[in-house]
Amino acid sequence: MKMFTKPKVIKLVLLLGGVAVAAKLIGAKKGEWEGLSEADVRNKIDTRMPDRVPDEKRAAVADKVVAKMKTRGLIVEDVEEVAPEAPADDQETEEETPEEPSN
Repeated sequence: MKMFTKPKVIKLVLLLGGVAVAAKLIGAKKGEWEGLSEADVRNKIDTRMPDRVPDEKRAAVADKVVAKMKTRGLIVEDVEEVAPEAPADDQETEEETPEEPSN
């Protein structure tokens, strides 16, 4: 008794290929949003929503998305909010000077 016939194997391969493509597309879409600042996320949501949506509704949707992304740690700090980092090395670096050949 054959468990897998040729048409079943072909269907299984096509199904697995479709799942792999869908997973890759979802990962790419997530990558577009990851690492954005809060202002960038709000601007992106604003441009994607149709003009007929009221501003209050846009702000509510943006608030929910930003809150969810913050809990997942996907939003980076705005440049204005981040304190400048201290220099890693305060010591002066000495440049190497080529040695002169002794005669």
